Amino acid sequence: MVKLKKNTVSAIRKRLDRGRSEQGFTLVELLVSISILTVIMIGMIAFMWSASSYWRSGQSIANMTDNARLGLNRMTRELRQASIVETAQTNLLSYKVDFGGGQEIITYGFSAGDSGQSGYVWRSTSAVPGEQLVLVEDVDFMQFSYFGNDYKCDTNNDGITTWAELQACSTTPVSKVARVDISLTLKAGEDGSQTFVDQAWLRNRLTSS
Repeated sequence: MVKLKKNTVSAIRKRLDRGRSEQGFTLVELLVSISILTVIMIGMIAFMWSASSYWRSGQSIANMTDNARLGLNRMTRELRQASIVETAQTNLLSYKVDFGGGQEIITYGFSAGDSGQSGYVWRSTSAVPGEQLVLVEDVDFMQFSYFGNDYKCDTNNDGITTWAELQACSTTPVSKVARVDISLTLKAGEDGSQTFVDQAWLRNRLTSS
């Protein structure tokens, strides 16, 4: 029987251990690792896509809000300086105004989109005939509402002289319009919408009997 020295036995064990460590992963272990990494990657991609979608949606709504407010602010600011309303329709309004360079007629209107697409609100002026400036885009609905301050026309005594009461009270109801309310409904995101409302009193209005 051959006896091995302790040093020889220790060297053999080290070689055997090194051989086991150099065997690497089995095929099953590799497949499990790849599956786990794939699941983690899919989760990360889904999270990033969702975050990106929320950001785009939020950015779209912010742009829409800025778009609507800028347009409404311009219309109400100009309307406050109007001297008299010329045309008063649901989605078409024109009035006379003098911004310091002579009297002109400003018109606001709504052009609906084709095939279910959103429309836009435009502005034109007699100072530049034939030119239309787009004020607000992505508009699904716009409405002007007209009110007076001649309470002799307030037939139901509710303190509000509506357009219907002005029409019943006068043969020229547009000359009695003292306040205009503007309502805009804009597309928000894929399926949503948001409505913006503002009003303007005609501070320079010419009074009529």
